[in-house]
Formats: sequence, C-alpha cells, structure tokens
Amino acid sequence: MTVQRAKIFKAAGILAAVGIFSSILAARITAQSIPESGQSRSLPVRTTEVVLEHGYHAKRTFTGRAVPGRISQMAFELGGSVSAIAVDLGSRVKKGDTLAALDTARLAAQRAQLLAEQDEVKARLDLAERTLKRTQETYAQGHASAQNLDEAEANAISLRANQKRLEAAIAALDVDLTKSRITAPFDGVITARFLDEGTVVAAGTSIVEISENKRMEAHVGMPPKYAQAARDGAPIELRDGRRNTISGATLRSVVPSIEGQTRTMMVTFDLPTGTAARGELITAVVSDWEEAKGAWLPLRALSSDVRGLWRVNKIVDGPEGPHVQFENVQILYTDNNRVFVTGTISAGDQVIADGIERLAPGQRVTILPSSPEPRG
Repeated sequence: MTVQRAKIFKAAGILAAVGIFSSILAARITAQSIPESGQSRSLPVRTTEVVLEHGYHAKRTFTGRAVPGRISQMAFELGGSVSAIAVDLGSRVKKGDTLAALDTARLAAQRAQLLAEQDEVKARLDLAERTLKRTQETYAQGHASAQNLDEAEANAISLRANQKRLEAAIAALDVDLTKSRITAPFDGVITARFLDEGTVVAAGTSIVEISENKRMEAHVGMPPKYAQAARDGAPIELRDGRRNTISGATLRSVVPSIEGQTRTMMVTFDLPTGTAARGELITAVVSDWEEAKGAWLPLRALSSDVRGLWRVNKIVDGPEGPHVQFENVQILYTDNNRVFVTGTISAGDQVIADGIERLAPGQRVTILPSSPEPRG
C-alpha cells in the first residue's frame, strides 16, 4: 500500500514539472512576439488642421436685473386720516383708477363755509352796485357830493375783490379735495402696500407702490470697454433667469457715468412685454472682437506644460513615418469645447485632436480622417 502511494506522488510531481515548463515556454514565445520598443508601434490618431486667424469674437457675460419702465411710490400731498385703500398687493390698475382716499369731512365743511360767504358777498355787491348807480345819477344832477360818489365806488370795488378772493379760496379747496384721492398715473400692478385704513399720515407718506407692467427694462452693469462696444453696435444677446434667449430686446441707453465701487457703466435695454418679471436676473452676452493672431483648436487637443503654458501634439514626418512633436501654445480665449491659442504652431500644421494621454514625444502614429472643425 505504501509503495502504491509513493508511485502516485511521483507521477503527480512529473505532471507538475511538465506544466511549469510549458508555461515558461509559452511566456517566452509571447514575449518574442511583442515589439521591444514603443517606437516600432504606430498608434491611430485623429487630427485637425491649424487655420490661423487675425482675431476672435470674445463672448463676455454680465448680469443685471429686469426692472419696470416706471415705478412710483404714491403718497398724498396733504396730511390726514386714510379713509380707504382700494387696492392690494398684486392688483392690476388702469390709469386714473382710484388707489386710496383721505377723510375729506373737514375740507367739505370749509368749502360749505366759503360758499356761504360767497353768497353773502354777492348780495352785498349787488346792493353796492345799485347804490353806486344811483349816486352817479344824483351826482350828475348836482344832488350828491363827490365824496359820496367816491365812497360808493370804493365799496363796490372792495366787494368785487372780496368776491374774487372767495372764488380763489374755493378753487384752492377743490384742488385739496382732488388731492385727497390718489389715482394711478399709468397702467400697472400694485407691488407694495405700506399701511391700512384709519392711519393718520403726514404729507408725502408713501401709501402704495405701483409698477408699470407693459414696459420692462434690463439694467446691466458693464465695464466701460464693453459698454462702449454695446453703444457702437456690438452684437448683444440677452438671456432670462432660465437661460432662455430674449428675442426682440433692444438697446435703450448707456449711462455715461462710472459707478465708484463696481467701476461699471449702466447699460439699459427695452424688453418685450411678458419676457421677464420684476427683479429677474438678466444676462447680457457681448460679442467683442479681439485682435490677435492665432487658431481655434479643440479643447481636448491641449495638455498642461511647465511655467503655465500649454502644449499640443503636432504631427511631423520622419524616416520611420509620421510621429509626434510637442509645441507650446498660450490660451487667449475659451469657448465651450474649443480654445483660441497662439504659439509656435503654423498654418497647415496637423495637430492631434484627442487621445493625447497615450502619446509621447517621437511616438509613431497613423493619421485617421481629420476631425471636423470645433464649433462653439
């Protein structure tokens, strides 16, 4: 039994040795089939041709807000007790609609008193004019003195002046009665209500705020350079808070003053009705032309280099065929998936468009069909 077990162990050992030898032989054969140098391999790559240009349109974005064309905080010119407020937050009003009113009982009483005085003066003036007429007749007949005539004329003149004074006082009181009501100066919506009925207010105290709802404006602060470009007709695109393009917006004005803190100039735009709500963020995209000699390349064609530079992989011909050569470039502008660069590249150079992480200087490559020109 022991001899049989020994034979089994011996056979197993022989089989194991044969397996190890076979593995080593296979590994050597495989190693011999793989090229010893990466230079002998040719990697397939896609390229893009360098097209030099004299400049680029740089898109700069600036953020502002939508504001109504007109905003008014409505107040009474007189002091008094507020008797009625006819609107609330969000109420839509038409020009001339009553917004609020003061208690006019005291003014009404004063007007009634003035009307009574006016009736009294009118009656006295009628008597004075009849007296003057009789005095003139008797004076002409020699039965009245000049003193009597002068007194009758003076009395009539005084009463006429008093009548005009009362008419002016009544007219002024009617103005006060009119100003005891606040009316909407334009079509709009009530965006604030500051107090309620029964409040005693002084002249000038704000009651409600009305904002125009038919005409909206966008107010955007821009550096003077871009504000000037906008005024000179540079293409401008406006976008609302949801990043949607606002069609039909037009430049309204450029305020010729620079804000002290932001160092920007206010640029205003007219917005079409219903395109933005009050306070909504508005983004202005200004397309400004920059003079610079360079080329557009795909962003994937660049890799970082030392000293803050970038590099691209240019294809050059060699004895063994096309291979990789590094060229340094500087990024002047980035637009989504493409960049405008300047550097040691020349017009007509073939630059590897992507897959640059697999490459090394001198790497042999096979050029596949060129990638289409990147678009922003």
